[in-house]
Amino acid sequence: MVCTPYGSRSGGFCSRPKPKGCVKVFPRLFLFLLSCLLPAVSASAQGALEQSEGRDTLTTSITYDLATEMAVGTGDYTAFQLVTNRHHVLGTRSNTAYVRGAVKVEHPFTSDLSLSAAVDGVASVHADHHTFLQQCYANLSWQSFFIEVGSREEATVLRDEQLSSGLFANGINAKPVPKVHFGTNGFWNIPFTKGWLQAHFDFGYGKFTDSGYREEMFQRGGNVNWGYATGAYAHQKHLYFRTNPAKRFFVVAGVEHAVQFGGTGYKTVNGELVATKKPLKLKSFFDVIASFGDKNYYENDVLEDWVFGNHLGSMTLQVGWNIDSDHLLQAYLDNPFEDGSGIRKGNGWDGLWGLQYDNKRAGRQMVRKAVVEYFQTTNQSGPLHWDSGDYPEPVRSQVDDFVVGNDNYYNHMFYVAYSHYGMTPGNALITSPIYNKDGQMSFRDNRVKAWHLGVNGEITDRLSYLVKGSYREGWGTYSAPLVVKHHSFDAMVQGVYDLGPWRFAAAYAFDKGNIYGDCHTFNLKIGFHGKIL
Repeated sequence: MVCTPYGSRSGGFCSRPKPKGCVKVFPRLFLFLLSCLLPAVSASAQGALEQSEGRDTLTTSITYDLATEMAVGTGDYTAFQLVTNRHHVLGTRSNTAYVRGAVKVEHPFTSDLSLSAAVDGVASVHADHHTFLQQCYANLSWQSFFIEVGSREEATVLRDEQLSSGLFANGINAKPVPKVHFGTNGFWNIPFTKGWLQAHFDFGYGKFTDSGYREEMFQRGGNVNWGYATGAYAHQKHLYFRTNPAKRFFVVAGVEHAVQFGGTGYKTVNGELVATKKPLKLKSFFDVIASFGDKNYYENDVLEDWVFGNHLGSMTLQVGWNIDSDHLLQAYLDNPFEDGSGIRKGNGWDGLWGLQYDNKRAGRQMVRKAVVEYFQTTNQSGPLHWDSGDYPEPVRSQVDDFVVGNDNYYNHMFYVAYSHYGMTPGNALITSPIYNKDGQMSFRDNRVKAWHLGVNGEITDRLSYLVKGSYREGWGTYSAPLVVKHHSFDAMVQGVYDLGPWRFAAAYAFDKGNIYGDCHTFNLKIGFHGKIL
């Protein structure tokens, strides 16, 4: 039986310690949210008074969402396609369910300036986490720009959330990380380009809240884990440029970048757990922006500080073709990187290669969108890593060759894994550590090849559908190749019926292979959207 901090993964009983990071972070977010809501409520009352006096004004909107979802079936897990790219709301365990409630407040001060805030909580049974605050944020927007504080399920910029397998770094597969960030609301027309060039950017810092989870998993895993890290901070940013999308052909190019930094690492040395704390200064927040490091990392016995933090991301090139006013076809490549070798495209065919079709015609369409993707991470800039800086003198002076490879996607020698509560924030086709039954916290199988397909559309004015599936093969890592190749075919079909404020969704999904085992899951979700003001 393998246990998480909130219960047994096999259905047995375990103690459930509190998630330490959340305890510290979320009360502060609540206080911030309340401080933002009070002026909004006051402004709303003033707006009502002005309306009674016959003057035009902008009014506050308060809405709420209620939902419940259950997934029942056979196998060790809830089928992969029902869980992936959903911000880790639905548990990975089989036979799980939750209820969810959210309240959102929006107040426009002017036509250009607005404030919004939300609180969103989930209570689950037989899940990875029993009760948690999924979202809690406040957002101030002015024209095309915003600044935001808190934890929010952010939408992806370029990839379709329903159909795509996901982004490599800043995706939607894991729980949101609380952060402070600013950026653009959608693509922004760059001045003096007459609409020819647009930009979409986001920049911010946050803090991982899964320190308690990592500590507990290290203790549960025993000898399979060599260490863990707690208290890590996050830096995330992206910058995309796009030519005018109304033209027959347009291009999107840019980069996303994510960093883990700071915190305390624990490593077993001669049977003893040794702690190493990374100093966090104002300079640290600047160092991670452009991947600065310690030139004397070997002498200082900090090999991981050849650059400060765990860096990863992807570079995107995307071409769009407006076949006519109703049909759009796009081809794209998201090229992953963990260091300079990936940036120089030394990783061969590694990347997410995709085609997306959009049907923009109004009314009911049997095929609204379709996505086909090929995802490969087997090269990783080759199996060898040979850098003279990793060795002392006189060996260092004798090393003439320089080979930078074995990128080991999502794994790190200090932070162990790029994950949040066991789930990768990136592409879920690289199996997350939460699926390691022995409690191993690192990514065991990050050299994969996969095909992915997704299609959605409308059957009637109220009934829509979603079909998607993936087939993947995995060979482990360069340092620990698998004896038996991993493979899995994972698919789902879903129907959604909208009736006024109600939404009903039913789905069937299955897994077939030796990654998640043979799983069959039936899924039902009911949601209601209401308005208070």
